[in-house]
Amino acid sequence: MKNIKFLLSILIAAIVFYPSLVMAGPASTNYELEEYGFGAGGTDTTMNSTNYKMFGTAGEVEYGRPSSTNYQAGSGLIFTLKLNVPPAPTLSNPATNYDRLKFVLSEGGNASDATYAIAISTDNFASDTRYVKSDATIGTSLTTSDFKTYANWGGSNGTYVTGLQSGTTYYIKARARIGNFTETEWGPATAGVATSNSSLTFSLDSSEITFSDLNSGNSYTDSSKSTQMTTSTNAYNGYGVYAKETQSLKTADNKTISDYEGTNDTPTSWSGTGFGYTTDDANLGGTGGTNRFATGTKYAGFSTDTAYVVADHSGPVQNPVISNEEFNISYRITVDATTPAGTYTNVILYTIVPSF
Repeated sequence: MKNIKFLLSILIAAIVFYPSLVMAGPASTNYELEEYGFGAGGTDTTMNSTNYKMFGTAGEVEYGRPSSTNYQAGSGLIFTLKLNVPPAPTLSNPATNYDRLKFVLSEGGNASDATYAIAISTDNFASDTRYVKSDATIGTSLTTSDFKTYANWGGSNGTYVTGLQSGTTYYIKARARIGNFTETEWGPATAGVATSNSSLTFSLDSSEITFSDLNSGNSYTDSSKSTQMTTSTNAYNGYGVYAKETQSLKTADNKTISDYEGTNDTPTSWSGTGFGYTTDDANLGGTGGTNRFATGTKYAGFSTDTAYVVADHSGPVQNPVISNEEFNISYRITVDATTPAGTYTNVILYTIVPSF
């Protein structure tokens, strides 16, 4: 009997000890989760108690997802959080720029506070993948600050990515996110769009001006001569045309007709004698300029020391490109009856300076 009592005491001890080994799930007054994992066992966030709330979906796949050429199944919790994959952006070169292209994102039905990152490539992402940084330049890394909202990427007007190589084809694509666990895959890429090569053409309608003989019949004045200049360029920041003379009007024996006293900075309505010019560039000095030459009615004298701007087009030049833009420089010469007779000549140098 001693052996039997010993066995019974062991069995009793085992029965008492066993319940302490039961592994119960998290519990509250009303619920106990016997099996639990991220997203398992629930369909929405309405199943909850004092201490627990279910956030998940039934049937979540563990790895991968069914797919075909055109479709992928987005099953499971992660795809209830992720945003829509953005469609291909619009990429264009509306001003035939050589160092930038314009892109417009497509939101793809995502919320207005969604943010987007943009990748860019020269070989349709075969081996070259870089990223549009927050300042619209290109970098090799992608950081949180490079995700911007649709509005901050220019909205429906888009924006330009800069610092590109001329004469090169580019592709871009986008991805979206809005918070934790929401970032999408990269969307489809655009068709390739090429930057242009830099270009500039500049011409004058004549390389020589001959004034009429000055006499009492024309009041010793000729104001009928002009030079037309024509410019085409895709310089993003526009261009300026500058003028200076090599000398005052002189004869071979150094008789001189002085330059008109008005200056480029302060041209005046014609008064007195001399040789001068005016320009019909109403925005000389940039858009919103003072039209200081009053669209061809005020005059200045040329300078032998400094080249002054006589026509320009300020940037940025986005759309359309500058094509066959024309400005006219008109001349006037007035002398008095005591000016010695003779043939007076000088050379006016026009220089165009594009700002690429």
